[in-house]
Parts: sequence; structure tokens; C-alpha cells
Amino acid sequence: MTTPPYVLSQGVLAAIGNALSHAFVVRIGASHEASNPHHEARPCLPSVRQRSKAQRPSEGHARTIVEGRWGMCEFTGKCANIIQSWNPAVLGLLDSLPYDEEVVVWGRRWIVKTSTLGERHGYGVYACEDIIVEDSTSCRREGPTLFPYGGPIYKRRHWHMILRQHLEWKTFALEMDTFVGSTRRHSDVRVIDGDPIRSRNIVGLINSTVGTQPKRRANCEWVFVEGPPPAPYGETYHEDHCLVLATRTIRSGDELFTHYEWN
Repeated sequence: MTTPPYVLSQGVLAAIGNALSHAFVVRIGASHEASNPHHEARPCLPSVRQRSKAQRPSEGHARTIVEGRWGMCEFTGKCANIIQSWNPAVLGLLDSLPYDEEVVVWGRRWIVKTSTLGERHGYGVYACEDIIVEDSTSCRREGPTLFPYGGPIYKRRHWHMILRQHLEWKTFALEMDTFVGSTRRHSDVRVIDGDPIRSRNIVGLINSTVGTQPKRRANCEWVFVEGPPPAPYGETYHEDHCLVLATRTIRSGDELFTHYEWN
């Protein structure tokens, strides 16, 4: 007896046909992408966190160039950010420093011209009127106020970061927090940069009596004062300040001298 041939049902035949058709379409799609090098894939968009991180300015790439005593200085990294955050303004100081002509600072007349110490010392500050101190001994630290020692104020650790990039930046800097009773940590002690080139400050042109021949006598000094400068020169961001005080009588035409170590 002959076995009848096996006959597939219509359902099985339909399933096989669908599978073959799907495999053929997928293969054609893959071949088309491989043969089309200009096929544009969907771009992968960065997440919100990635975008904000990419847009954040890198401290390591910060860069600024400013004028120093010996020319233009370039600062990078955190130093650049510190330099850019200056606020050297103390109201009543000069916006610019004209030479060889009278200027008014804090209600008194001064003139900036070549120092009597010679070319090595550059310019000096001269009084254009008499400033009388009755008793230089009893009036010490209580003499007439000449003008503030103003300029950018840095924390000590920031100051040393700046000096590591440009050592010459230290000219005419004054440490503020060396007074008795200061509770600031050593690293937080502040330094005022009084260089007139950088802060438009007349105080940076006062020359020192150290090593002068013949020996000059100091007629003013720099003192620390708690609280902001007196009105109308004070501003809210000043916690305290330094002033230049007369320690003995200064006559019209006298150059200002104080005692400090300088480089």
C-alpha cells in the first residue's frame, strides 16, 4: 500500500511565507545602509547635566592680561579669576594719575613729580599746602588724615598664588591684619596692593626712607583702621581700611616719606 504524500496545511504555508518575506526585507535594508555612506544616523543629544558641564567655564583655561609695574603680565587659571574680581575703588582717590600738575585728593592739593631721591625711585608725592601737626609725639597715629591706602584686597594665599606667576607684582603691597587682636587665620590675612599703575592710587608713589642718603625723615605713616572709610568716601563692602596719616608738620613743597621695606 502506497503512503500518501504529506500535504502542508494552508496555515503552515502562510506562516513560512511571512517569515521568508520579513527576512528578505531586513536583509535589503542592511545592504542599503552599507552601500550608502552618507546615511545620516540620528544624533545623540547630550543630557542636561552634560550640557551644563560643557558650558561651565573652565578655571584652568581662564586668562587675563593686565598692566604691571614692569610691563604687561599674563595671568592664567585661578589667578586670572582673582585678578578679574578686583574692586580697587575707594571713593575720593584718583581715577588717573596726572604727573606734574596739581590734583585734589580728600580735599587737599598734591602734585606728583620726579622724586628728590633720584631717577631710581621714579615719582614722588609732594604737598601743595601746609599740613600742621602740633605735637608729633602725642599726635602719633592721631595726626591729620591725608588719604586712604586703597587698592585691591587679596587673601594671603591668593596673593602668594599671584606672586608665583609674577613675582614683581608684590611692589607696594601692605599686609593689613598684623594689628594686635586680629583673629584671622594666617592664610586669611589680607594684603592691599597699592601700586598706582594697577589701582590708580596716589599712595603707591610715597617713597620709603629706608636706605636713603642723606637719611630722610618720615613725615607720614600707614595705619589700620577698623570700619569703612569716613563718609562720603566709605562703601558698604569695606569692613575696614588703612589710612595715610601725617606724623609731623608737612610744608608746601615737601615730599611725602614713610618707613617701609621695599623691593
